[in-house]
Amino acid sequence: MPPSGRILVVDDDPALIEAAQATLVPPHRVFSARKGIQALEVLEQQVLDLVLLDYILPDGSGLELLRVIRRTAPTLPIILMTGFGSEDVAVESFRSGARDYLKKPFTALDLLARVEGVLRLGTGRRATAPVDTQALESTHAAGEHLWYGENLQRALLFVEGHLHTTLSLDDVAREAAMSKFHFCRVIKRVTGLTFRAFLAHRRISRAIELLKDAQRSLTDIYLDVGFKDMSHFGRVFRRVTGRPPSRFRRALRVDHNGANGFRPGTDQEETATVNAQEQSKKKQAEASERIRSRSKL
Repeated sequence: MPPSGRILVVDDDPALIEAAQATLVPPHRVFSARKGIQALEVLEQQVLDLVLLDYILPDGSGLELLRVIRRTAPTLPIILMTGFGSEDVAVESFRSGARDYLKKPFTALDLLARVEGVLRLGTGRRATAPVDTQALESTHAAGEHLWYGENLQRALLFVEGHLHTTLSLDDVAREAAMSKFHFCRVIKRVTGLTFRAFLAHRRISRAIELLKDAQRSLTDIYLDVGFKDMSHFGRVFRRVTGRPPSRFRRALRVDHNGANGFRPGTDQEETATVNAQEQSKKKQAEASERIRSRSKL
């Protein structure tokens, strides 16, 4: 469980702010702002661990505000919230410095999982630099020089479109027309994560969306997001969200349907799959040992 955090929610929807406060408090402390200029005032006054930022604000673009924050508080994690769930929006948010993005409408469990996942990775990274409130007007032009343009966008789109495959650093760096070393530095600067951690985050984010479909088995899901076996998928999922996938799915059902709509989760399915895989590996090892023994005779 990550430590409690100080979180700023920037959204002009009072219902969303109220829901976020109900979900995150306790253990976290939540501040709120309905406009970009109000958010900058909070950033001047408070030391924060995370910002939840809406894509569209009454006084400007959430992406413009994101770039301002990134310039003045480069290590402060930001999750962009948006009702526009396209790959282009996801890529642009990462290019602008978001740690993750959350598609509206989302459940309380979705929100809690993303927040705890980011805080777990970003513990100790707080904003300390003063915010330049005059920077908002010129942010878009400055942002074009801060980030890495079409090459990085192409690489991030490649990642989003190939999460079901075995993605290698070589392949993604090639899409960005960068060396592996240079690409790793760029992705770290833009997202705050190593390439490996970024890729794991994107796979688990996709898995969370697929878990909402009750017709999909856990086996189908881990294969669809690029994992080779259930045990590895379960470990990474738990590291990112704090919960195993079966419990996460069960909680999703409760969150969507209420107590009366609760149905048993898929713990047995997950356990059976892991056990079968372990048995298969054991049998393969035993067969290999028998073959080696015979070859020595």
